[in-house]
Amino acid sequence: MRNALAFCLLLAGSPLLAAESQPDQGPVTDPDSQAEVPSEDTSANQMTEQQKLNECLLRSAQTADAQVTVQEMRGWCTNGEPQKERSVHEDALRARLALENNTQGNPFVITPHRRNYLMPYSYWSNRKWNDPDKEDSSLDPVEVKFQLSLKAPIKENIIDDVTLWMAFTGTFYWQAYNTEESAPFREVNYEPELFITKPINWQFGPVDSELLALGFVHESNGQDVPVSRSWNRIFMNYVARTGDYYWSIKPWYRLPEDEKDEPLDTRGDDNPDIEKYLGHFELEVARPFGNHVLEIMVRNNLRSDNKGAGRFNYSFPLSKRFKGLVQVFTGYGDSLINYDDYENRFSVGILLTDSL
Repeated sequence: MRNALAFCLLLAGSPLLAAESQPDQGPVTDPDSQAEVPSEDTSANQMTEQQKLNECLLRSAQTADAQVTVQEMRGWCTNGEPQKERSVHEDALRARLALENNTQGNPFVITPHRRNYLMPYSYWSNRKWNDPDKEDSSLDPVEVKFQLSLKAPIKENIIDDVTLWMAFTGTFYWQAYNTEESAPFREVNYEPELFITKPINWQFGPVDSELLALGFVHESNGQDVPVSRSWNRIFMNYVARTGDYYWSIKPWYRLPEDEKDEPLDTRGDDNPDIEKYLGHFELEVARPFGNHVLEIMVRNNLRSDNKGAGRFNYSFPLSKRFKGLVQVFTGYGDSLINYDDYENRFSVGILLTDSL
């Protein structure tokens, strides 16, 4: 009886059985999930360590005496050596990708892309309209900042788990407490994207590769001259993990635009020097702690006339559904209209969807 019970428990925990007991939900986003249990024609030399362990446990459950425990069988299959324990945070990104995969085919669901948040307290320094028709002194030091970011798959499994996505991110800067100016939306940055992603499982020493992305992004504030700001980029994003730390490197190439014949011309480049301030890449490092996440972003232009930015995010649980968010920014490019103004910003609010 104990032998049969152990065998059932092992099968219940097998990813192979789990895959067969669930309805077909499209391509699997986790490369490892397809390789936990070897197929019948897989040779011993081709098996991973996890596959060898699973095969040994299943064979032991079929042949062991009734008095043998699961713990004893594990000892046989590992030669008495304890297995390396994985931190729950080592699979944080893959867990998110798996959850996204479960909702991709639902026509009533739009998947979060970047963080979605509402920060009713956002203090910023060096306040400027950058509009010749407005006085900087009329701006309030405290405003509301919020972001909406969504994505949806256009075509899944194009080839080898490659998915084509469209996404949109809107970041809003609202002078909500500035009643003397009729509480205007000071700035809105619109960022539509078109990109492909591929989950990867490459390993370089202690670095576990997780995801590759390649795409096109347009960013603008939707205004007319002289306050129009915009640029177009081709980007690549490489996401990897080292222990419990997740990091991503996102270099980009700005697509060139024609120069203006005169400053108020509606055609041509509205901000030809934007790369001097917003740089050529972003580096992000994130560390989850339970349901808390610490994240640091660094951006730089890699020039002798060095300009860049840094951002710190700390998210923490408030309830089962919502998290709190503390955000600190310093440098250039918090918003497009102020891309060439150095500023500091401190914000506190509610996080609707996190990155991990």
